[in-house]
Amino acid sequence: MNLSMRDKKILLMFIGILVFFLGWFFGYRPQMEIASQIEESNGPLEERLQELLDLAANKDFYVSETASIQEKINEYTTKFPSDVRPEDGIVLAHNMENELGFQITSVGLGEKEFIASIDGSSEEDLAQEIDQTMSEQANEQTQEQLDNIEGTDSQAEENLQNASDAAAADQSYTSQTPVLYRTQVTLQFNGTYAGLKEAVTYLAQQNGRMTLDNVNASYDTSTGNLTGTIIVNMFSMTGTDNSYSEPDAGAVAYGTDNIFGTIEQAAPDTDGNQTADGQAANQSAEGSDGQTDNGQEGENTEGESAPADDQGQS
Repeated sequence: MNLSMRDKKILLMFIGILVFFLGWFFGYRPQMEIASQIEESNGPLEERLQELLDLAANKDFYVSETASIQEKINEYTTKFPSDVRPEDGIVLAHNMENELGFQITSVGLGEKEFIASIDGSSEEDLAQEIDQTMSEQANEQTQEQLDNIEGTDSQAEENLQNASDAAAADQSYTSQTPVLYRTQVTLQFNGTYAGLKEAVTYLAQQNGRMTLDNVNASYDTSTGNLTGTIIVNMFSMTGTDNSYSEPDAGAVAYGTDNIFGTIEQAAPDTDGNQTADGQAANQSAEGSDGQTDNGQEGENTEGESAPADDQGQS
């Protein structure tokens, strides 16, 4: 087919346009899209880089502020005991009775409740962390031990089992993150209105981390006193360097020699000292003995003088 020069030029023009379109569609356009994506991803990275550069420029300031804040956190966390146990509530009630004359008839200790974690973790997150840590402790083995387990080394298998048992038996593990807990102590009381106000003041002056949650009181017409309950929130914090210290209950008298409460006769005085009743009884006994002896002596005298009179008459 013979083409004229004009047709050839037109054909070459369309072929050039087609090549340009194909190059733009399959070459330039995808590369521009990739470049646009890289530019979009570089935006946050550039912002993060600028933040890091600002932090690096103020490194000394942030280091000193971090140390200062950490010192304040440590000072605050040391004020919390590591645990709250039943004896803490009992000793608190015992001290209130001794120092205030406030009668506590019953003490109840509630369950430990999760309040907050210093890093914002939830109770479920902490439980998963503890389970994961215990699992890691149980399965912590070296490559040599694993190789031995795959073979016939019974000692390595025994070590693995011992590690698993030890981790499972360790129930005292607590997270290293400071976690705040609350334990409610319920005190049932019986006392006056003045005594109740003194009890509230006494709780406010305690060194331990505690708050007064609720007070419920009613007037008892039979005694003229107030009866009711006081709920005290006692706080504790785990994950700190504090260790639990048992409360000092002081000298507490306990036990009895007479468990049935029977009436017992007083024991005699071993030092020779006698009571007034004992002396009167002894004097009465001595007087009656003296009269008996004198009567017997008189009878004996009369009996002896009678024969002498008979002889005189004869």
